[in-house]
Amino acid sequence: MSAAVYHHREPRPRLWAVLALLAALSMLLLDAPPPAAGADEPTEIVRKIGRVTIRVDTSQAFPGGVLVVRLQSRSRLGTAFALLDGRRAPFYLHRGVPRALVPVPLLATPGPATLGIEIGTRFGRRQRIPLDLAIAERSYPTRIVALSDEQRALLALPTVTRDGRQFLALVRTESKSELGSLYPPLTGSAGTGFGEIRNHPGAPAVEGLLDAIAGEHHRGLDYTIPPGAAVRSPAAATVLFAGPLALTGETLILDHGQGVVSALLHLARLDVRGGDQVPARAVVGLSGQSGIAPEPMLQWRVYLHGVAVDPAVMQQVLG
Repeated sequence: MSAAVYHHREPRPRLWAVLALLAALSMLLLDAPPPAAGADEPTEIVRKIGRVTIRVDTSQAFPGGVLVVRLQSRSRLGTAFALLDGRRAPFYLHRGVPRALVPVPLLATPGPATLGIEIGTRFGRRQRIPLDLAIAERSYPTRIVALSDEQRALLALPTVTRDGRQFLALVRTESKSELGSLYPPLTGSAGTGFGEIRNHPGAPAVEGLLDAIAGEHHRGLDYTIPPGAAVRSPAAATVLFAGPLALTGETLILDHGQGVVSALLHLARLDVRGGDQVPARAVVGLSGQSGIAPEPMLQWRVYLHGVAVDPAVMQQVLG
């Protein structure tokens, strides 16, 4: 009997050792920093509908960012679009795969959203597929930008409204030109300021006047540099516009293809003309301080299907 009792109690020291180890691990876990917010959230949505697989890269799904949507199908697809907030983004072939680059507007509300995929079938019908996703928050600072009396006077010119509408029409250009990588327009300098909510004391809604788009979020990256720096085309492009505008000064608008358009503002000199074809990284002008630039600088804007997006994000997306 005593042997049986001894045999029954023998594992107890091991049990206490295990419990002690678990207690120690618990203390370590309590002291460990919490995981980063969103670290485990998926950055890709995959949906299979019949013969079609839809893949959505949501890693840049925030105001000013870009959704990348790809389609894979075992049968021929008709014309396809991705829709967000009522705006259509066409699919273009990229390395043999249909791809849509979908802009997230700076005024987009963070939270749940629906991305629509519209695909034409070989029978002439259209299939509509809703995908639920989330727009992440991205905070932008507020900045006060002072303009001189001469610059504030430019805001009252009768040509300003016409210039803004012309600017908007140009950046909405859609062409099927092949779209390559995107490079900064200046070497050895970093741009700042995209998305800032800008206030101009004594002046009306300046950002909205420049491109006829609502909101006072700054639409470009500003490069603060001495006048005369060589400005290069961010990618191969067709020159849509080269000339002066009241507020943006000497202005270049470049069509890179597939709904991606660059605007280079406040230049001192233009070295290309409308209709020219320019290769990637070709010199297209010199930096300056024309228009309402508060200091010598270059401003680079990127519009995707007519919506301003962060040029740094577009560089990541296009590789």
